[in-house]
Amino acid sequence: MTVIDRRLLLAMSLVALIPARALAETQYFMDGQPVTREVGEAVKILNDSVVLLQQNRNQEAVDALLQAEQMAPNVANIHSNLGLGLAKLGRNQEAIKELEIARSINPDNTSTLLTLGGIYQSQGQINQAIDTYNEFLKRAPQHKDAPKVASLVTGLKNELASGMISSAPPANASADNYLGELGSRLNRWPASKMPIRVYIQPGDGVPNYTPTYMTILRAAFSAWQEASQGAVSFTFVPDAGQADLVCSFISEPSSLTNGAEAGETNLFVNKEGLVKGTIKLLTVPLVAELPLTDNRKRWLCLHEVGHALGFGGHTNNPQDIMFFSTLVSDNFPHLSARDASSLRGLYAGGDTQTARQANSGTPDVRP
Repeated sequence: MTVIDRRLLLAMSLVALIPARALAETQYFMDGQPVTREVGEAVKILNDSVVLLQQNRNQEAVDALLQAEQMAPNVANIHSNLGLGLAKLGRNQEAIKELEIARSINPDNTSTLLTLGGIYQSQGQINQAIDTYNEFLKRAPQHKDAPKVASLVTGLKNELASGMISSAPPANASADNYLGELGSRLNRWPASKMPIRVYIQPGDGVPNYTPTYMTILRAAFSAWQEASQGAVSFTFVPDAGQADLVCSFISEPSSLTNGAEAGETNLFVNKEGLVKGTIKLLTVPLVAELPLTDNRKRWLCLHEVGHALGFGGHTNNPQDIMFFSTLVSDNFPHLSARDASSLRGLYAGGDTQTARQANSGTPDVRP
């Protein structure tokens, strides 16, 4: 039995927004110390930014924090929250600059370290991410999130060692497909299984489920089908007993193989290739600071359907849907040219190595 990619490493899963305290009277205090009126007003803006970031009103938060930064350039938490807001807008280099400023002002700020490590991870800068997470563990070994961070570091190191991900800069992943990157971690549905029969269990009664999630998942199947240019097709069936692939919505992270994941795909293969599978999708955010928006649902659905089609590993290019980590930014996700080319190459003909070696009923877990 071969088990592949049990963890989808979630960047920013440990981020914490940083409020501060100030009194809106004639005298202002921060951390129990008196400060100037200008600094006090800046801290009020900082506190307001926490709500904006939690509501995903990221541009508003960034605009406000830029003003606060001018008023109080030596308050580390302003730079830290500004870095998070910029990252959520996809402005990663600016975000890293702000977070490094925050770290220089207060090297012990654990939230800054977690956010910075998450951004490095989401950009595929694995060594920088590991170094930053290790610094967090060194400075805060008793932190409530320390076990989670330690597990994350172990997972990153294991995937590096196994070759599942690369420490090379993402810019080097420039081939027009990633079949070579995934190597033997490939499989596919045989032509006799087309169209693949899909059943999506309604999420009625599952906390935080909305019918929009069903629509987004259906669209993900359509996107991959269109990208295949006729090589792959799906049909939706009304009963799980008729299906090759069963999808469900869940609200308990603990029901997944790894509770730090937002989705999981389980597949079974025989000598001909893939024969059946399941997809589980989380309906709740793993952290409040990164709400499960429609864009993040789209990314998750596209990613898990990609695994269901036979991509057993992850890529090192953040532009790919099959990238090994979620992104911090909240933009509408699309299949990359490499995603589409890889799918067409996978289904172009000839048995994959994995399919030839598979035993009947072998499970293959892909988060």
